[in-house]
Amino acid sequence: MDKQDLYKKLVYQNIEDALAELNAEDKGRYYICNCPECNEHEAFIYKNNTNFIRCNRENHCGERMLLQFHEIEDVHPEREKIQKTFPSLSDDQKEALTWSMRLFSFAKTGTKSEVLDNGYRGLSKENGREHIVDLQNEQVTSYFFNKTSSLLGKDYSNNSWMCKRNLVFPLYDENNILNRVLLRSSSDPTVEPKEIQLIMNPSKETKDFFMEIPDKAKMVVFSESLLDALSFREIDPNSGFVALTGASKTRQVQAYIKENKGAFTDKHILMAMDDDKAGWKAAQKLVDTMRKEGLKENISFFRYSDGFKDANEFLQGNRTQFAKRYLQDTKQLQRTKQMHLEMS
Repeated sequence: MDKQDLYKKLVYQNIEDALAELNAEDKGRYYICNCPECNEHEAFIYKNNTNFIRCNRENHCGERMLLQFHEIEDVHPEREKIQKTFPSLSDDQKEALTWSMRLFSFAKTGTKSEVLDNGYRGLSKENGREHIVDLQNEQVTSYFFNKTSSLLGKDYSNNSWMCKRNLVFPLYDENNILNRVLLRSSSDPTVEPKEIQLIMNPSKETKDFFMEIPDKAKMVVFSESLLDALSFREIDPNSGFVALTGASKTRQVQAYIKENKGAFTDKHILMAMDDDKAGWKAAQKLVDTMRKEGLKENISFFRYSDGFKDANEFLQGNRTQFAKRYLQDTKQLQRTKQMHLEMS
């Protein structure tokens, strides 16, 4: 009898599915994960032998199992959704898009990231990891570019200038399908431009703004970037946000406001574009649209100070003053809106 026949077998489509289902955490040479037998988070999968999982609770469980990987005929749910929604994508593109979405979903919690866990640009670990993926080094970033070349229309895997950009900000559409990515570098802060955008779904006009408005949000912040929006989340975890992907990209946001003004009628709107010419121009376009939709009384402008030009810079430079200014502007907007209600 083959020794392997003595072990229970667990079958997955691939290692990524196994790691995700077992709630795996990257510990360097190995992953620590939930034991499939006792469900305690004390089982090990070593990277040099990913076909074997062992529970470390020798006196209570100690189960050893084989992991087997087989491509199965059933279509992955994300792949099935992509096939139905974007039939014009080639098979390679559908596979690359599905792979990217699964990679980002797993990497947010299943891999180590000293950059995000140690407060990237003033953001807490939880805040950063919820919205940013760290590919960690040029080798992994190169692999990502190689796997997604059919979507990007070009293979950047041998481009060292691109492979320095290890931080990925995924942007999803209303159906939670990946649309585009914003790339930045934590390993080389001198690389320019600081941010690059790539379209990940060439079959459609992709969404070019981030939006999260929790049901219990009273405040919605409009900002020029996701980093700026997440800076306000550090002060008010319940705040909603609409974040552009550049000061010139207001058209889609304006259209969204016109079509969905009900999403903002009971919210306080804090306009927090960058304190520069491009930011003022973007803010004016958005405010004009809001006024036409009857949202004028909901709007307030965030006030910068001490020479800071954007919210993330303000957060990093003077967190206490940033929090104080946000709370002041929030209270002022509440007082102004209450006054309008009393006068009406």
